[in-house]
Amino acid sequence: MECQDVRRQLAAGIRPAVRPPERAQMGFHIANCADCYALLEVLQVEEQRQLLTTLLEEPVLAAPTPTPALTKPTRRRWPLAVFAMLAVLVLGGSWWWWSTPEQVVGVQIEPSNTPAPVIAGGIAEPSVIPVIQPTATAQAIATTEPSVTPRPTSTPRPSATPRPLAAMTVAILGLDRRPGETEPARADALLVLHLNPRNQSAALVSLPRDLWVALPPEYGFSVKLNAAYMYGEGDNGDAEAGAELARQTLSTTIGQPIDAVVVTTFEEMITMVDLIGGIDVDVPKEIYDSRYPTFDYGYMEAHFLPGMQHMDGATALIYSRTRHADNDFERGKRQQQVLLAIFARLQNLMQANNSVDNIELVSSLYNTLEYTSIDLPTTLRLVLAIQNFEPAGIQRESIDLNYGYETSTSDGAYIIQPDLPAIQSRIAELFK
Repeated sequence: MECQDVRRQLAAGIRPAVRPPERAQMGFHIANCADCYALLEVLQVEEQRQLLTTLLEEPVLAAPTPTPALTKPTRRRWPLAVFAMLAVLVLGGSWWWWSTPEQVVGVQIEPSNTPAPVIAGGIAEPSVIPVIQPTATAQAIATTEPSVTPRPTSTPRPSATPRPLAAMTVAILGLDRRPGETEPARADALLVLHLNPRNQSAALVSLPRDLWVALPPEYGFSVKLNAAYMYGEGDNGDAEAGAELARQTLSTTIGQPIDAVVVTTFEEMITMVDLIGGIDVDVPKEIYDSRYPTFDYGYMEAHFLPGMQHMDGATALIYSRTRHADNDFERGKRQQQVLLAIFARLQNLMQANNSVDNIELVSSLYNTLEYTSIDLPTTLRLVLAIQNFEPAGIQRESIDLNYGYETSTSDGAYIIQPDLPAIQSRIAELFK
């Protein structure tokens, strides 16, 4: 890629990213070309100036105005880089509507007395891979998952962002995609956050990945809940289509409309937590996992002692994904802990920073996401209002075996057959 090609793309608003390959080549060129690098810096400063001007001219609590159609491109990421920015996009955003790494072979985390996090750059990723499916023996269900390739050609687009002061529900998906993988990914972390300004209530719900659910009628078959994103994404890697199919499937399962989706991966979560200088998590009990899966398909020991922990991105990922010490339901509760800890850390940073620093921080976090249906200018306006929100006030629920039973498909795959009326009744109670 030559200078003239890079400058033409920069002028068109295209920025370097990890994917697709053309934008990665653009990044390599800029890293080795002083002139193009200087041009990118000038453009970034101007973009920040324009955003700051917009924020200062448009009060956060201004009268509601119609929101334009969502146009966020899929998989836009900056080389500088979730569960992490999830907290900004979801918790902070909704509040505005209200008013070459080293191989890790083991880790033991002990309580820290005086955590003092600082804003830090990215760190090496741990060697982590998705958890192994559990084996199970129970009554068979005569249904088999088809292959990934066949899927409807039409892809519904996400609905527009809700108007201010309306209740907002957001699906939060964490993909099991390891570094370098390009095949369709499953969403092993599945959370739904709901905030209602009218009665000042908030709820965060975790759903198990093995819940057996029906895809929309045009598909005509059932899958594990974590596979809905995979069937939507398909072999062409369409993150927006994956997020939309997951949104529809989750919405039908819980019996509630879902307004927006946020998607992140292992690497992106590590980057996000490190960008905010780490998070503080109160580990309620000792956790020991002798077979925590690594990025290189091996295993390592993961050990957490009870007490307050200051975690960097790699440690937070391990904590939120380990499950061999207990089960998938407890892992979902740990993912809730990490999400709320991220939000608390962001609150502290934004209260201490000036407006320009906050714009830079939020932009960096936002651009690490795999996909979101909330655009960046909206996000920048929304996060100005998170300072007075209290994460501890959020009700939390984990959909476990009180809402279904363990069984298997006709080909022996472990699943949880849901009691949909019970699930929907409980979530209606939380989301009212």
